[in-house]
Amino acid sequence: MPYTLTFSSLHSYDPSESGVSVPVKLRSGGRLVAFTAKLDTGASFCIFQRTYGEALGFDTERGTPEWISTPTGNRFLTYGHEVSLTTLSLQIDRMVYFAADETFRRNVLGRRGWLDQIRIGVIDYDGKLYVSKYTDAP
Repeated sequence: MPYTLTFSSLHSYDPSESGVSVPVKLRSGGRLVAFTAKLDTGASFCIFQRTYGEALGFDTERGTPEWISTPTGNRFLTYGHEVSLTTLSLQIDRMVYFAADETFRRNVLGRRGWLDQIRIGVIDYDGKLYVSKYTDAP
C-alpha cells in the first residue's frame, strides 16, 4: 500500500560529500551564529563546537553537563544551553550541547533537540532532504 507524506522544506545537498550537511542558525538573546552541521541519526543530542556557544555569550561550563559516549567507546564532556535553533526555515527552542574541549570540530544535529521535533524524508541518491516540524499536519 503506498503512503503519502507532505513536507514544508526541501534541502538539496551533495551526496558525494561525507554525510548530510544542513545549514544551522543558533540564537540566544540578541546574538546569532550560523554554520553547517551534519544530520546524525545515531547522535543522542545536538552537539556543537564550543566556539559557537561562546559566540552566543555562554559561559560553557555553567551549562548542564552531559558526558557523551561514542561508538568506539570514547567519552567527551559537553554542556547544555537553551537556544533557538533554526534549520531550513524551521525554528525550535531547545537545549543543545557545546563541547567542553576547544579542539572538538564536529557539529551534529541529533535525536534529542532536532530529530525528535521534525519529520524527515531522505533520498540520498538525489541529495534531497525533506523536512517539516513534527507538529505540522502531514
